[in-house]
Amino acid sequence: MEENVKKKSPIIELLVVIVNRDEDENTIKILDNLNVDLQLLSLGKGTADSSLSDYLGFDIKEKTIIFSIIKLKDSDDILKILNEKFNFKKKNTGVALTIPIKSATYSLIDKLGFVFEN
Repeated sequence: MEENVKKKSPIIELLVVIVNRDEDENTIKILDNLNVDLQLLSLGKGTADSSLSDYLGFDIKEKTIIFSIIKLKDSDDILKILNEKFNFKKKNTGVALTIPIKSATYSLIDKLGFVFEN
C-alpha cells in the first residue's frame, strides 16, 4: 500500500451543453464517444423575453441542459466536435460552453478520490 503517492492536481472544466429536448440522446451518445464519462441532465424551458432569446438564438422550446466534467486539454476538441455536429451558429440549435473550475474545488475532488491526469 503506497500511502505517499503524490496525486496530480486535476485541470478540469465544467462543460454545459444546452440542446433542444429531441437532441439530448444524440448529444449524450456523442459525449460518450468522446470519453466524457460524467453527465448530469436537467430539463429546462426558455424563460428569457423574446428579444434576449432572439439575441441568444433560442426559441422557447423545451431544452435539455447537460453538465459534464472534462479535462481542460480536451475542451477545445470537444467544443469543436459539438459545434460541427449541431451547427450551434445556426439560430435555435443550442449552445455549448465551458466554465473553469477553480483550484479550491481540487482538494475536495482529491478527497473524493478522483484523479485527473493532465
